[in-house]
Amino acid sequence: MQLRPIPIRRWRAVSALAAALTAGSLLVVPGAGPAQADPPPNPTDGQIQQAQNQKTALASQIGALNAQIATMQAQLAQLQAKQELAEQKVAYSLQLLQQARQDAATARTQVQAAQQQVRSAQQEFVAYAQAAYMGGQIGGMTGSLLTAPDPNALLQQGALTQYQASHQIGAIDNLQRANVAKSNADATAQRAVIAQKQAADAAAQAKKDADAAVLAARQQQQQLQDTMASTQTQLDAASVQLATLNGQRQAFLAWQAEQARIAAARAAAAAAARAAAEAAARARQQQGVAPAGNGSAPIPSGGSWSADKGQNAVNRARQYLGWMYAWAGGNAGGPTYGVCAGDGAYNDCNIVGFDCSGLVMYAWGPYISLAHYAATQYTQAGSYHPSVGNLQPGDLVFWSSDGTIGGIHHVAIYVGNGNVIQAPQSGSVIQITPLNQVSWGYFGATRPLT
Repeated sequence: MQLRPIPIRRWRAVSALAAALTAGSLLVVPGAGPAQADPPPNPTDGQIQQAQNQKTALASQIGALNAQIATMQAQLAQLQAKQELAEQKVAYSLQLLQQARQDAATARTQVQAAQQQVRSAQQEFVAYAQAAYMGGQIGGMTGSLLTAPDPNALLQQGALTQYQASHQIGAIDNLQRANVAKSNADATAQRAVIAQKQAADAAAQAKKDADAAVLAARQQQQQLQDTMASTQTQLDAASVQLATLNGQRQAFLAWQAEQARIAAARAAAAAAARAAAEAAARARQQQGVAPAGNGSAPIPSGGSWSADKGQNAVNRARQYLGWMYAWAGGNAGGPTYGVCAGDGAYNDCNIVGFDCSGLVMYAWGPYISLAHYAATQYTQAGSYHPSVGNLQPGDLVFWSSDGTIGGIHHVAIYVGNGNVIQAPQSGSVIQITPLNQVSWGYFGATRPLT
């Protein structure tokens, strides 16, 4: 806006007023404001540096604690694996102990049966001997001599008697040898029972030790987390303190600048009333101009991506909420049988469903062909990688075990409001989960078709 010239009469009036105000030192310049008597607090450089050092030290402690917790998590995973192995050994030792006990019981039964046969044979032999030597006409030697028709018949009868006796004695010997063998087997079985009992006890003790180690590791991890929480609270307080001191310093510097500005404005007004009047007019004109806006640029998308396509991908994935996870299952056409493998996927070849990258293949199937591999999908799906604050429905979010693309081990689909839809792991179902509760090692996101 262009200023109009001031008429002579008005100029004289303004000059007279300026002279009067200057003489009384009461000139007020528009926009200058009165001088402030008491300055705001002004922390020293030492105080600010001390607060900065405290914040840096606490941040370093947080980093160290995070590293310790990560190490403890790895140790805990190893201890849990040892715990599971110990459980398997206990179960196997108990199975062997039960079999050894059954074998011992069978051996004892066989020994008892052999002993009974020996006793029966001994009783029969005793009865036969009594009949042979004390039976008179039945089997006595005198009766044989008197009743035998000839010597040959007597000899034949004696041979038969001797054969029967030796046969009974042989049977008893055989049964006694069998009894000894069975007794040896019973002793061996008993020793096996004792050995297996000792092995079972050792396995049980190893299981107890593994349980105790896991419990101790969890307690140590909890202590680290408690320490980190306490340190984080201290870090937050130190950050607030540093921000407060920096704010006070900025306020003091602003106050100093304001005082210098007021003094300069007063000096200029006293020297030239006309300049002061023109400055007041310019100030009034400037006060009527609105400040420039601070709108942010739209989030880039590029390619053929659209919000409708992203929402359609979410809707397609939602159709299978509650379906079972199947390792290596699913493709662009829908759910498929999984693959049986270790690490909990022993039955996945009998399950129809999706794994994490298979669900992504199906959700975005109408628009893009993706590999059945989460790490490849990160770069294959699109070139724009939004931050967490700029996520849109349909965006793919990834987690990595080592902070690299090659270490990506899991992918999910963002559905909005801080949630994702995912196929977590074998034994679980397709579900909606808060983004910050999915897994550890969040890596980043990709917007498909960009």
